[in-house]
Amino acid sequence: ERRAELMLSALRSSARKAPALARLGVRNFGHDPAHAAAETDKWKKISYVAIPCVVGYTCFVMATMKHGHHEEVAYQYIGIRNKPLPWTNRGGSKCDLFDYKCAAKEKAAAAAE
Repeated sequence: ERRAELMLSALRSSARKAPALARLGVRNFGHDPAHAAAETDKWKKISYVAIPCVVGYTCFVMATMKHGHHEEVAYQYIGIRNKPLPWTNRGGSKCDLFDYKCAAKEKAAAAAE
């Protein structure tokens, strides 16, 4: 109950000080509120034009872009397996964890044997 009284008295004193703080003024960063409102409206209008332009240009680029496929160089150190991989079967595997094509080939080869 004592805490509630202290909080209530703090709220009352801050409420009394609020009009005095309002008279001190708010930081306007060197401009009056009318200028700030005009700048806000200007940037809203610029955004309404710029955002559709950016979206349209992105769609244009994605639609006309040529997706080039690069050849992977078979470096000799890439496929080194010094110990069995932890996700392989008992027979061992030469496939990486998410290399589904290689795993399917291995599975088909094991089924054929």
